Amino acid sequence: MNINILQVMKHRYPFLLIDKVIEYEYLKSAKVVKYVSHNEPWVQGHYPNKPIFPGVLLIEAMGQASGIMLIDFSLKQIPNKYGYLVKIENCKFIRPIYPGSEIIIDCKMIEKIGDKYIRVEVIAMVERKKVAIVSLIFMLKEENDE
Repeated sequence: MNINILQVMKHRYPFLLIDKVIEYEYLKSAKVVKYVSHNEPWVQGHYPNKPIFPGVLLIEAMGQASGIMLIDFSLKQIPNKYGYLVKIENCKFIRPIYPGSEIIIDCKMIEKIGDKYIRVEVIAMVERKKVAIVSLIFMLKEENDE
């Protein structure tokens, strides 16, 4: 997939936490890559001499990855749709992630909840080993929605 992340994501450095889209199916699934660099802002303080990628940043990366499947790339003009994270369920961190890792984040939409909500199951893997799993619920909004 050749998707320019900066054209479709609202996030920017240092809070853009996905680097590449590998697979994508509108409103069904997305698979993305996050490269964990040695020079990211959190490395110096989490933790000195043994940096571990923060769990809250992994959840954010998983949320951003989920947002990719909310974009209909077949349209000429991509509408300003947003998925606002409203609930985190059954989050489990299985293994630590270190600088130099490549995280593969696999997202699948599990269900639509009414007209405005979706539930997504997200699995993060490093070297083909599961490092985290979570169920995320998003409220879907257009830019002009109140």
